[in-house]
Amino acid sequence: MIIGFILLVSACVADFCDAMPVSDDIYLNRESCQLVLDAIHERRPEAILLCGEVWREESDDKESTD
Repeated sequence: MIIGFILLVSACVADFCDAMPVSDDIYLNRESCQLVLDAIHERRPEAILLCGEVWREESDDKESTD
């Protein structure tokens, strides 16, 4: 289940790229994340930013509340 979106920055070294979180903030929808991305691009147009999905794993095991 998707719980939100996180802003990521792409860090490329030689032929390898990795996306790392910009902050711990989780945005409720892609549009909110995109607004922050656009604001950062105004100040740092060379930054390679993207919005990634944040997923919560669904567990089949029910925890007991004994």
